[in-house]
Amino acid sequence: MKKIVLIALIAVTSSAFTIIMEDWKKVSVMDKVTVEMPLEPEEVNTNGGPQKVKRCFASDSTEITSVLLDFTTFGMTEEAIEGMKDTEEFKEQLKMGMTQGGGEILGESEGKHKDKYFYYQFDIKAEKDGSSSVSTNRLVFYKSYLITLRYKAGKNGENKELRDKYFNSLTIAE
Repeated sequence: MKKIVLIALIAVTSSAFTIIMEDWKKVSVMDKVTVEMPLEPEEVNTNGGPQKVKRCFASDSTEITSVLLDFTTFGMTEEAIEGMKDTEEFKEQLKMGMTQGGGEILGESEGKHKDKYFYYQFDIKAEKDGSSSVSTNRLVFYKSYLITLRYKAGKNGENKELRDKYFNSLTIAE
C-alpha cells in the first residue's frame, strides 16, 4: 500500500514539474510584445469584441490566458490612460468590470512589471455551474494597451511557480 501511495505522489509531483520545465512556446501578444505559454494557445473567438484572447490548457486543466485590449477602440489616448491608470477610481472601474458576471475579488496588489510597466493584480473567485474557481489576473499597462495575463489553477491546485513563470515571461521590446 505504501508503494502505491509513493508512486501516486511521484506521478503527481512529476507531472506538475513537467509543466514548469517543458520548453515553453513564445507567443506574440502584439508587435514587440510576447509571452511564453506551456502549450501552443488557441485564439478565442470574442464575437466581435475589442479584445484579442489566446488561451491554453495544461493536462491538469490549468488555464493560461492572455488578453490584449486596445483602449483606442474606446476613444482613449495613450496620454489619457497614462494619467488615470494608477488612480483609485480607474482601479475600481476595472474591478467592477472584472466582477460584473458575479465574481468576487479575494486579493489585490499593484506593482511595476520589470520595474517599468504599471500593473494591477487581482485574485478573483467565480462561480460557474455550481463549482467555484479562483484565477489570478495581472493587468499590465503598455502605451494605449492593457495586457491581461490570467492563470487559473487546474485539478492539481494552484502552482505558484507555474503562475509566476507565466507572469514573468511577459516581454516588451521597445
